[in-house]
Amino acid sequence: MTRDPNAPLPTPFEAATATPTLIPTSTFTIIPPIVTPLPVVLLARPYYTLYASVDYDNHRVAVDQAIAYPNQTGVPLNELVLAVEPMLYGNAFSLSALSVNGLPITNYSLTSHRLTVPLSPPLSPGGQVTLALEYDLNIPVKQKANTFGWLSYQTNLTDWYPFVVPYDPSAGWLLHDFMPYGEHLVYDASDFEVYLRFADPSSAPVVAAPALPEVSGEWTRYRLNAARTFAMSMSREFLVTESAVGSVVVRSYYFAGHEDAGAKMSFVGTQVVGLFEPIFAPYPYPVINVVELDYNDGQEYDGLCFLSSNFYETYDGDSQTNLVTIGVHEMAHNWWFGLVGNDQALEPWLDEAMAVYSERIFYEYTNPGLLDWWWQFRVNYFGPNGWVDMSIYDGVSFRDYTNAVYLNGATFLEDLRVRIGDGAFFAFLKDYAAQLSGRRATANDFFAILRQHTTKDISDLLAAYFVNPH
Repeated sequence: MTRDPNAPLPTPFEAATATPTLIPTSTFTIIPPIVTPLPVVLLARPYYTLYASVDYDNHRVAVDQAIAYPNQTGVPLNELVLAVEPMLYGNAFSLSALSVNGLPITNYSLTSHRLTVPLSPPLSPGGQVTLALEYDLNIPVKQKANTFGWLSYQTNLTDWYPFVVPYDPSAGWLLHDFMPYGEHLVYDASDFEVYLRFADPSSAPVVAAPALPEVSGEWTRYRLNAARTFAMSMSREFLVTESAVGSVVVRSYYFAGHEDAGAKMSFVGTQVVGLFEPIFAPYPYPVINVVELDYNDGQEYDGLCFLSSNFYETYDGDSQTNLVTIGVHEMAHNWWFGLVGNDQALEPWLDEAMAVYSERIFYEYTNPGLLDWWWQFRVNYFGPNGWVDMSIYDGVSFRDYTNAVYLNGATFLEDLRVRIGDGAFFAFLKDYAAQLSGRRATANDFFAILRQHTTKDISDLLAAYFVNPH
């Protein structure tokens, strides 16, 4: 996630041309309740199956969900802990049924955004359990600082379903408290199979989703593998510009009057995929979506990111804009958050500093004449300082947090690159992405892999930028 920094400095840039189109949606009729069979083989990752019936105009969603969870923690589990983020929005979540391996239970605990499901007997290492949940979402009105919710012309489903949070044998279940800034959630990479239908198919909205739609009977099915999240945005007013890079579909969703900005983001999306694939790793998902939203800044999810409508409104054809810089930042999170996960609350620099520095790499390769502008506009203007490895709970202001984690983090990466040289630095980035693909990285992982690529002394950099030893 990143924030609107300061007013853009204009420079001419020729945007790609594209034709806005609407993506068709499928129709359906009511079908019987879904029965999800128990898995018979141990899964590589948690597997989420969701059937979501959306009443778009009344802002309600009825959901049948199954979670097949393999215990890969190495220890027996007496319970599962799930994050239920809609619980943070008043009466947005209503759970009507919960079962474990087909047996209904009522001795669960649902407090704040934490759902605790007891397991008896405990789930052994290498074992697997299936949860089934039935619940209703009463989607709240979207507030400016949130992505989840509805507006008169758009509805967003973000962190909308319960999910099992990661378990660390040394720290327990990784479910942190909400903070007004920064992200507090931690995710295991999981596989998703999402079925979607609308109460009124004749007026169904255009859906931005992180996977390609497939007609499956009277539902639309989306399948996404090895992702942290499955977020969607819907609107009857979306215009869509589509392009592609190899097998990756790039879609830009925007509103009337913002056609130039929407086409620009489609073009930038192709640049991002084409550039970062050889530098970092292959793009991990089938689709990359950029979605306009009445929001303060930008927000990332797997295969889908939101950008502030203000960025679209103020776009004037230049690359020296928030639309491009923050757009690149949010798309870079598909590598640093999606492909390589981390604890966003306790070690946010591992995705945020990397995403900021990815902006620098983007300009370096696509428009090197703008590098000095980028450093001033995005970093130096704010006087970056503070410990790069602070958490979201360290009691500082939002400005101090971003100055340290995002901006001083990018400055550290620049100093590191200069110290060890481009060859070692880019070899490290590629190896870091490869070794930790689908996993949850820590700072110790970061520096352990770094030291496989350099023997340079970086102790002074660590002392200058990090409060914790590495």
